[in-house]
Amino acid sequence: MWFNSLFLSLLCFVSCSSFEYTEEALLDQVTELPGLNYPLKFNQFSGYINLPGTEKNIHYWLTEAETNPETAPLVFWTNGGPGCSGLIGFMTEQGPFRPDETGKLQENVYAWNKIANMVFLEQPVGVGFSYSNNNDDYKIGDEQAAKDNLATILQFFDKFPHFNHSKLFITSESYGGHYMPTWADEIIKYNDAQTYSAMRINFQGFAVGNPYTDYYSGVGAEMETYWGKQLLPKPLWDKYLKYNCTDPFQQLNSTTCSLLIVNFMRKIGNLNPYALDYPVCLSNQQMRMREFLRDTDTTTDTNTNTAIIYEPCEELYSSNYLNSLDVKIALHVNKDIQWEECSRTTKYNLADKMLPMEKYYRTLLNSETHKDLRILVYSGDDDSVCGTIGTQRWIYDLGFPTTSLWDTWYNKDGQTAGFITKFKTPYSKDSRFSFITVHDAGHEVPTYKPKDALELFEMYLNNNI
Repeated sequence: MWFNSLFLSLLCFVSCSSFEYTEEALLDQVTELPGLNYPLKFNQFSGYINLPGTEKNIHYWLTEAETNPETAPLVFWTNGGPGCSGLIGFMTEQGPFRPDETGKLQENVYAWNKIANMVFLEQPVGVGFSYSNNNDDYKIGDEQAAKDNLATILQFFDKFPHFNHSKLFITSESYGGHYMPTWADEIIKYNDAQTYSAMRINFQGFAVGNPYTDYYSGVGAEMETYWGKQLLPKPLWDKYLKYNCTDPFQQLNSTTCSLLIVNFMRKIGNLNPYALDYPVCLSNQQMRMREFLRDTDTTTDTNTNTAIIYEPCEELYSSNYLNSLDVKIALHVNKDIQWEECSRTTKYNLADKMLPMEKYYRTLLNSETHKDLRILVYSGDDDSVCGTIGTQRWIYDLGFPTTSLWDTWYNKDGQTAGFITKFKTPYSKDSRFSFITVHDAGHEVPTYKPKDALELFEMYLNNNI
């Protein structure tokens, strides 16, 4: 079995692309992966990127595009938090495979590396398998994270120079609402400082899902989503309005508002706030009952593929998988690190969570040196944690007039997938700024609507929203 798996990986390495790899890259090649029992159509690499002048080691996992990796765009993905691992996106959202309860890897037929070279980052330092030998490095905030992310790109190009001039996008979700605009701003400042155009990053823009953009887009939007879903009693909601608890200042400073918010969180029981209409991961006894009911249920879900039916315990399976010693060895990571979804080592400056990000959108879209830059904000409307209502609260106030407002978009099955709003932006006849909702998707859109998420991602990359 080991020989067959290795042979398949090496066969792919020869045939999947025409890249000439550096010796440093070859040391990171993943040639065998526990639980994988089918041949891959792409090359993959995992290891560390050391940030110059520091002891910071950022873990990356590159999965090349299944088709035409030489011409496919290069996309960096990170999760939010702050301090949550980009491997959540790999293992439970839009990576090429997902682990099951037994540790076997199931193919994700809607993986984003179908159409792009995907680099999954565990950032900032201290997240996932990323680490530093300097304890001070774990103290970080938005500004330093953006600088480190830029440095990560530049060092990645040293390891994989054949990507130097690829079209580059960055993408994330949740606290990515802070990571993405600050990172994009850092890239633009770097590009503007280069004397020679050949030194510039071929930066095309960013996409961010269910973004935490300002304080209201978190707690405030969450409470309004509960009410909008009719998960709260009207007398309590009336009291919430009476005390002006929709005002972020009141949410932070009013004891009455704080108590109501805590009460609301209790009222929804064990519903998943990240996806209110989806099941939660159950206890062993509850899971046995669920399996019994599933075995006796003859109905099918026509909107999902059997290989990627939503599994509420995927995060648990992913954690178990990534903490296997064999997996750590295969990924060339520090074997002494206990992988966690979200870091307890990173000391993120939580005051940065209060900083509004709206100004960056204006700066980025008005940049005279990056007139082709495109931004996509998308939102699963079943999420409350960074609910769609929070995005709607800020996005229309940026000052960009709409060119189309709330047009229905249909997926390839002809079903309503959500709604699209496009904004008029400078320097281009076509819009470079779009807002798309994904109906019935939770906080992590590719987890809940993988087929629609891939279609949305493809529309964005191909500039045909």
